[in-house]
Amino acid sequence: MAEGPIDVRRFAVEILENAHRALNRAVDGLTDEQIFQQPSPDTNSIGWLAWHLSRWKDRFAGRVSGAPEVWVSEGWAERFGMAADATGLGDTPEQVAAFRPDRALLFGYVDAAHRSTVAYVAAMTDDDFEKPYQYASSQDPRPAWRGLTGVIMDFTQHTGQIAYLRGLITGFGWRG
Repeated sequence: MAEGPIDVRRFAVEILENAHRALNRAVDGLTDEQIFQQPSPDTNSIGWLAWHLSRWKDRFAGRVSGAPEVWVSEGWAERFGMAADATGLGDTPEQVAAFRPDRALLFGYVDAAHRSTVAYVAAMTDDDFEKPYQYASSQDPRPAWRGLTGVIMDFTQHTGQIAYLRGLITGFGWRG
């Protein structure tokens, strides 16, 4: 049994790392066609979900730290041919269907956003957790710890959706 309180940074990083490993397991061995397959015309693909959850992790880390999002600072937006503020929030079914970047580009960004977010969360101070965080312009600022809980929930929820879609596409054989 551990002595003393659990470090919330370590706890959050472990959740992010586990979900990232689950995402990588769920996409392992899929073809490009499977990554961008939509179960119906108005549902998200695995590829779109992986990009979207990465954009929100990246946005959180950038907004709370004050550092530029890797989406912009490392040129990902430009390489994707997308706007600097694109996150997928509010995308139409047509935009989701049209989202088909190169696999290496997509998962390169997924990994870059993950590394950046984990590095930031691991380095957060107690004061950083209380810092006001503007999630969306339509909402009031809230403490960064609340933003982090939202990011973790969103990341794990979308990772579960990705695993579920994987099962729909390939059956249970992918679990090993």
